Amino acid sequence: MNKNIIITGGAGFIGYHLAKKLSIKNNKIYILDNLSRGKFDDNLKNLIKYKNVKFIKTDLRKKIKIKISEPKYIFHLAGTVGVKNISDSPYESFINNITTLKNVLDFCNKFKKSKIILFSTSEVYSPLIKKNKVKFPIKENNDVILESEIINRDAYFISKVFNEKLTQFSKLRHLILRPHNIFGPRMGYSHVIPELTKKIFLKKNSKSSKTIIFSPNHKRAFCYIDDAVNQIVKLSLNNNIKNNTFNIGNMSEEIKMFDLAKKLKEKIKSKTKLIKGKITEGSPRRRVPDMSKTFKATKKLKLTKLNEGLDKTVNWYLNDIKST
Repeated sequence: MNKNIIITGGAGFIGYHLAKKLSIKNNKIYILDNLSRGKFDDNLKNLIKYKNVKFIKTDLRKKIKIKISEPKYIFHLAGTVGVKNISDSPYESFINNITTLKNVLDFCNKFKKSKIILFSTSEVYSPLIKKNKVKFPIKENNDVILESEIINRDAYFISKVFNEKLTQFSKLRHLILRPHNIFGPRMGYSHVIPELTKKIFLKKNSKSSKTIIFSPNHKRAFCYIDDAVNQIVKLSLNNNIKNNTFNIGNMSEEIKMFDLAKKLKEKIKSKTKLIKGKITEGSPRRRVPDMSKTFKATKKLKLTKLNEGLDKTVNWYLNDIKST
């Protein structure tokens, strides 16, 4: 209650929902974003109408010069994301991700009681999965490995590994979070669920149409955004939890991509034919987090069933598609 809180990348998917959640407790929320990916849409406009929420457009690749009283928590979500964005510009993406964090850490150095919450990624486990060097579900204490040969997509997870270590070296009070396949309304169209929803909907009335499902046999365990935010808040605002790493996600209801597409097709009532496509380069064959450490710390919060989360997400996206 009544804390100064900074959320970098707060105009993005998780950042926005996190800001919305924290704003209801009379905290002073500062959303920092350059809008290179986040959207200044009606949702964000309505959020910053509240007196305790302030939006600051700023480029975190440069030294942070804004004047804010000592924040209790700094949530760092800003950075380059998205397989296509990373693959198209791996060098620039890598530099962007580490530069923005360095500037945030330098900004935090002048504060004595602040706690920085770094958002890493489940992608840090990808090489372990590829080389069959990990057991499922995946625990946080697994060593991270770097392969001698890399692909452009690797720039993302390598930058996150670098940032995890940079945060640990900083000696600041911190928390490292590794989100796993978070989904829900307002996540853009470059993620698998909204991307498939749009494709399947646009071919809804055509029996002759085909929708290709890439990496059809790869498995994912999805986590609805409200559940992810509840985990994030419970972990981050607990002052006894610090200098540690946690998975964020839902380890139940693991599903193949092709089966996910069938669920979406049924919900949209589409006639399109689903076709199994090729495996996307760099896509891990399975992704499911071990949530025992997180649930022990948060006393296992109630989780949204996959079907319920999909209903909410699909309905939101169908309304969004129809309105554009």
